[in-house]
Amino acid sequence: MRRWARAARIPEDSLQGRMAVLGAAAVADVAIAVTAGALLTAVVCLALVFLGHRVSWRGRHRARTAAGQAVLGLLIAGCLVYLVSDLTIGLFGGSLPQAKFALLSQAVTSFDLKSRRNLFTHLWHSAVILYVAALFAWNPFFLPFVLGWAGCLFAFLYFTRRERAGAPWGRTARWTVAWLAIGGVLFVVTPHFAGRPIAVPLLVSIPVSDNASPEIIPSVLPLVGGQPGTQDSQSINLRIRGRLGDEVMFRVRAAAPGYWRAYTLQRYTGRSWSRRQSASLPIPPVSVGLTAVDEGPAIGGLPQSFFIERPLPAEVLVAYPVQELYFPARGLALVETGTIHSPVPLRRGINYSAVSAVRDLSPQRLRQAGPIDATLHDRDLEVPASVPGRVAVLARKVSAGGATEYDRVHAITNYLRTNYRYSLDTPRLPSDADAVDQFLFSDRVGFCEQFASALTVMLRTQGIPARMAVGYSTGEQDTLTGSFTVRARDAHAWVEVLFPEIGWVPFDASPGFSDMPANHLPARWLLSDLSPQHAFSSLGGAPGGIAGAGAGLFAVVLAVALAVAWRRSRRLARTREVRAYIWAQRWLRLTRLRARAPAETPDEHLAAMRTVAPDVAAALAPLVVALEQASYAGRPIEPRSSLPVLGAATRHRVSTSAPTRTPSAT
Repeated sequence: MRRWARAARIPEDSLQGRMAVLGAAAVADVAIAVTAGALLTAVVCLALVFLGHRVSWRGRHRARTAAGQAVLGLLIAGCLVYLVSDLTIGLFGGSLPQAKFALLSQAVTSFDLKSRRNLFTHLWHSAVILYVAALFAWNPFFLPFVLGWAGCLFAFLYFTRRERAGAPWGRTARWTVAWLAIGGVLFVVTPHFAGRPIAVPLLVSIPVSDNASPEIIPSVLPLVGGQPGTQDSQSINLRIRGRLGDEVMFRVRAAAPGYWRAYTLQRYTGRSWSRRQSASLPIPPVSVGLTAVDEGPAIGGLPQSFFIERPLPAEVLVAYPVQELYFPARGLALVETGTIHSPVPLRRGINYSAVSAVRDLSPQRLRQAGPIDATLHDRDLEVPASVPGRVAVLARKVSAGGATEYDRVHAITNYLRTNYRYSLDTPRLPSDADAVDQFLFSDRVGFCEQFASALTVMLRTQGIPARMAVGYSTGEQDTLTGSFTVRARDAHAWVEVLFPEIGWVPFDASPGFSDMPANHLPARWLLSDLSPQHAFSSLGGAPGGIAGAGAGLFAVVLAVALAVAWRRSRRLARTREVRAYIWAQRWLRLTRLRARAPAETPDEHLAAMRTVAPDVAAALAPLVVALEQASYAGRPIEPRSSLPVLGAATRHRVSTSAPTRTPSAT
């Protein structure tokens, strides 16, 4: 503790080291300005950081005053007041309060950087800001910021250690490079965790509330046929199909792909779908142990983090079924269909996380499902009178060979995928026609809502409960960042089918999409998906390709490290005398005494020890003599007899009084 306090009082005179810390702060501030859009705050705080470093450099040898410390304390308290007020009531606009708090506190502390420890703390403060900026980074263009910050870190370590006499920079550099290489390899090859998050995810957005600003007016979920302005905007009109744009709606970080579900529609009228009134349960912002009605046990969890880019309706997008939710709002409600209602529509900047259940939905497990009790699910079996009888006849004919519910569902799904064409250019629905009948027997071409409608109605005619699910498909995956970019054109509809004792299982009859878009477990074990094909496949493909490349890189690094260690051990020619002297040096370091510097000879180190610790030097002298005689005279001597004497001497010094050290020793 005395050494730590003394280090905090010694001014840091390395100008290059200070410039490296300033560069790290600049990199972090620019990164958060680019990724999070906090341009004005980042520029102002960066200017204050430059001024603070200038003040700290000029006053590094002046003692701190009580008035100056009081002013800094008041400024930090002001930053905390800003954080709390902006988080709770949005006093300053409610835009990224935690990120701006990090920027402001960094600007304040930059005016009091005197010692190396202060600079090191300031360096890691900029690392926290870089981490917050990384939360909003969804593509590889963020990598230059990380590399720039790492370069500033190494420059700081180099220039500050160079000022110290005899500092073993070369050994530190080798360990740093090895640490970075091994850490980078492990980052590439280690899969994401399988299960719940280790801690509650960081929420960077302001909590939403009922008194949100009125100018934030959301657009309806941009699905084809959405009816804005109606009492129940969550409905689909099957008469027309619109063109969806390429604008980004939201982004997702997830350990595996999934369908991002918003809500379900149960009532079919022959020309449209709408939602039924369902019972709901209020849930807190941090909800653990959520389970929807009729859902079976889970075998794992799929973690996800969402960032909203454009206004969306008041349904929380998440992979179904959800187990845990971390959402910045009070007044959430969980509907029995698994839909989660937010008190206000989702606006840009809202960031939330969830963990969804991963169930065993293998064909073998689904074939073991029990019989369906139609009386408990009559609402999910309703078919309007407008549906012609030939729809039921076709469904019965297609599924005739199915022995189980899963076989019948799979047969109808596969029939629609192989005998009908997916297209956005479809004829308009005649005013007197049923949408499903028109699609099956006349047009034979349609979009996702028509495929989902046909599958749902055909299953219901066979006594299988089914409903339409609405949301977004997976989107564009970035394997480097582990994220999915979801655009307006990814809006999608699919079908959920009830299997007793298992729950509602998703099926998708649209060609070009996964026929069973269920949640998958992230890879649990190191290199669990490694295969020769994956190892040498393109890195832009499956995650197994990245794992294989990382495994190969890790093997190469490990082989090189072992070869270097073996060659070094052979070059040292560690005789008994050399090994004994090395053990003595380790003992000195263990007891906090001065060990030999790389630039010292054993005699020079022994001479220095005689002025610092004579008793320890007397015990070390026979080892030095034995080492010199074995190296130059070729007369081996038993040196280990001096090790107990050295240990006794150092233990005696440590137990009686604190050793006196020279500045170079500390």
